[in-house]
Amino acid sequence: MQNDENQPQKKPIPLHAFWPDVKTEKGMKDAVKAGAFTFAYIAFSYALSTAYTLFAGRHLVGALEDNYELIGVQVLNVVMIIMASVLAWLLLKQQSLVVAAIGLAWIVAEVAMKMMYAPGQGVVIAIIALLFSINGVRGTLAAKRKSEQPPVQA
Repeated sequence: MQNDENQPQKKPIPLHAFWPDVKTEKGMKDAVKAGAFTFAYIAFSYALSTAYTLFAGRHLVGALEDNYELIGVQVLNVVMIIMASVLAWLLLKQQSLVVAAIGLAWIVAEVAMKMMYAPGQGVVIAIIALLFSINGVRGTLAAKRKSEQPPVQA
């Protein structure tokens, strides 16, 4: 492939969205965005769980004994939604390695719970979310390494 200036163009990587090249500025930003997307996914899944619990009167993993349990589950879900949303924003704006590591630990726990309580259901989505969360850590590590490099003098 050649462009107008007879310079060879890089071939597009087919799975770039799943494993961006963090050595480039664009790849680094894409990796951080993928990590933030994982937090958005977590917030959305908890919102769906909250809606299901409200309308069905039972939690996804089982029936709730009384209204106190229902209220407790709803309060925890709202707290998780707020936490995931704030962490997604922090990861996008601050590119914090700590936030990315929290996201990776959180999604690993989510995947483990999914495997225990609902084996075989949503495994592909869980693995993609885990991969995106790993990319968030990769992107923040690359940003940290880039910020620690001494500036190049001309």
